[in-house]
Amino acid sequence: MELKTFFDHLADAITSRGTVAVRDQLEELADEVRDSQPGAAAALTDWEGAEIARERAFSVIRREQLHRLAREQVHAFSVIGA
Repeated sequence: MELKTFFDHLADAITSRGTVAVRDQLEELADEVRDSQPGAAAALTDWEGAEIARERAFSVIRREQLHRLAREQVHAFSVIGA
């Protein structure tokens, strides 16, 4: 699944059912980004914390991962065009 689509589907699920409803997916996402975004990964999986804190952590991770993807695509296009 394309990264943007993955994040869009997860965001829709969080909006309609909350973070607890997609706990397994958020745990997996946190594992994937823990090295590059340790604070956001920790907040995303703090099940004793506030819902809004997990939602914010998801937003931070989503933004950074999509920006990383965009930078990679720009770099790939610049290499092809060179």
